[in-house]
Amino acid sequence: MAKRQSFADKANKEKHTKICPICNSPITYTLLVKANKTSSGFYNYKQNRVGICKCNQKELLS
Repeated sequence: MAKRQSFADKANKEKHTKICPICNSPITYTLLVKANKTSSGFYNYKQNRVGICKCNQKELLS
């Protein structure tokens, strides 16, 4: 049987965050959706998962 996990075990669990080497802030991954208009007039949406930190936040979200 599996071992029961206590609250102290959950609280001491290691966080899986990456730190940006340039600005030393944590990187949060978000889904970036861009709309591309085709020649027939319809829109295609391209989805990318992008890591955002303080140094590239203005470039990606504007």
